[in-house]
Amino acid sequence: MATLADIAKAAKVSKAAVSYAFSNDSVKQAKLSAATLEHILNTAKQLDYVPSWTARALAHQKSYNIALLLPENCTTNISGHYLGLFHGVSSAISESEYNLSVFFGCNEKFLQSVLHNRVDGIVVIASLNESDAFSVFSNLNKPVVFLNRIAPSICPKASSCRSDYAGWANEVISDFLDKKLSSCQLFYRPERNGDQEVLTLLANLCQMNNLKFTSFNRDEFTNLNNIDEKTGLIFCGSSPKIIDALSKSSSLNYVVLTSPEVFRLGNWDVKKLYFHNSEDIGYNGVKILLDMIDKNSKAINKTIPLIKKQLVSLESKTKFEF
Repeated sequence: MATLADIAKAAKVSKAAVSYAFSNDSVKQAKLSAATLEHILNTAKQLDYVPSWTARALAHQKSYNIALLLPENCTTNISGHYLGLFHGVSSAISESEYNLSVFFGCNEKFLQSVLHNRVDGIVVIASLNESDAFSVFSNLNKPVVFLNRIAPSICPKASSCRSDYAGWANEVISDFLDKKLSSCQLFYRPERNGDQEVLTLLANLCQMNNLKFTSFNRDEFTNLNNIDEKTGLIFCGSSPKIIDALSKSSSLNYVVLTSPEVFRLGNWDVKKLYFHNSEDIGYNGVKILLDMIDKNSKAINKTIPLIKKQLVSLESKTKFEF
């Protein structure tokens, strides 16, 4: 097996130059001219050189592994949104030099992997009821990116990549105002991070624009019998009851933030449906994390616009939880 010394000898360059060529440090690579870098890489290819990742990891004090932390219940049931996040994470990892290690729940195996430097950073997908577990991150000196939720303040090296709820809320309320509506009703899920953020945003916007605002637990939804044409309805997620009611009341002013798969389950006006851009959130979340690792710093938080269009084929057989 060819070594760096073999490449240096064959290419007639110094061993340091070869080391720079195979470094993931752009500053070191920049010390070589484009012609020299290409010459070294071509020589290495001719010698069938395969980089030693063990040696590289030791040299850079990295494991080249990224941990993806999922809720424990995802071992038996995963929503379409979480599945999209996972695909986005996997796609970004496949484009990088890193491998992905998946953990379900903040358990001992996960903690040991972090404490013993078997991972260089952590991507977190978590529900609101798992927030208490995040206190462990305050003692783990690793960069963390939370997907589709605000990074907890107790995490010292944390950033986030999430849906742009603020932009969406402004768009929805502006539309309601253009239609001369006088009130707004929100049906949300108290246990969801995003729904809690939507609740706060909409309450403030309605107050600023003199719209009467009321909120209800989405699971307590029954019917639309008492809704007048001056009321705008906002649903965070859907349910069989909501799908059935709205399919029969398409003339009402409503919007639904849901999974794209729900489109095929009712007689919807697609302009009234919004979806998380889950894959983009997962993909960009990993990019943020890798940047944090390379620069050893906290990255800027990023938001991804919600999608307002049909995303999946009506013939899709994939089953999602709503």
